[in-house]
Amino acid sequence: MSEPRTLLTLVVLAACGAIGCGEGAQTGSDPCAGKSLSSGTREVVIESGGRERRFVLSVPESAVNGRPSPLVIAFHGVFSTPEAFLAVTGFEEKAAVGGFVVAAGAGIERSWNAGVCCEPAMSLGIDDVGFTRDMVAAVEDELCIDPERIFATGFSNGGAMTFRIACDAADLFAATSPLAAGIATSCAPVRAAPILIIQNVDDPVVPFVLGEVAFDQFTALNACSDARVTDEPASNTACEAAPECGRGTTTEICAVSGISHVWPGGATDPAGPFRATDAVWDFFAAEVP
Repeated sequence: MSEPRTLLTLVVLAACGAIGCGEGAQTGSDPCAGKSLSSGTREVVIESGGRERRFVLSVPESAVNGRPSPLVIAFHGVFSTPEAFLAVTGFEEKAAVGGFVVAAGAGIERSWNAGVCCEPAMSLGIDDVGFTRDMVAAVEDELCIDPERIFATGFSNGGAMTFRIACDAADLFAATSPLAAGIATSCAPVRAAPILIIQNVDDPVVPFVLGEVAFDQFTALNACSDARVTDEPASNTACEAAPECGRGTTTEICAVSGISHVWPGGATDPAGPFRATDAVWDFFAAEVP
């Protein structure tokens, strides 16, 4: 072997040792390398904003398959808990079918500081946006999560918190879906992002008009055109979508009739023809496949 070729060989071998070549390079490029493959549901406690905070993490076997998985962050209603939210909505069962991870947060004294409500979190000035970011980071540290498919949903006070996430954390969340909630007047997302608003027409706690106001606000924030598409996915539900919004996203509202302040099609509305959990996940999966 000539001296120049020998020198070239030594350079290549040194480079391979530094960055990895062949089979080693493939292993190093595995986005899930070193991540947990454990499934199940458990409580996780972290520190956020100088406080001990907790959330319930549900990881189905279908979400630890060696590929980056979607993550859904869920917010319970006021006076509720993450355990109750999961039980009522059936999101654990949906996650098993859809192959995604669910992290259901616990608000301070069962409340979230959504900017428009609720007590005592709002009066205490709890940084629940910061907690949400910390929750996502904690899940990402352990599990193989797709950073382009992180979503948020919630009900009532948790729905208002979801609106706040859509306003204040659009850089992190790919799409959101608030249910039975209102939105703070100040909202300035850093980018257009898909949103599905679900509002109960006969809700005695959160008037339906708040959903309509939020829909109008987000069609403006998302720079949607005047084009509208209507649909009736169930006998008690009518939806209106603005399909031509910034970054190719969709802004949608679904009006559910005949039920009060409950999660449509959940454990408190078992006979409801509109299944909100299915609709929320189907929206996320379609908007960010």
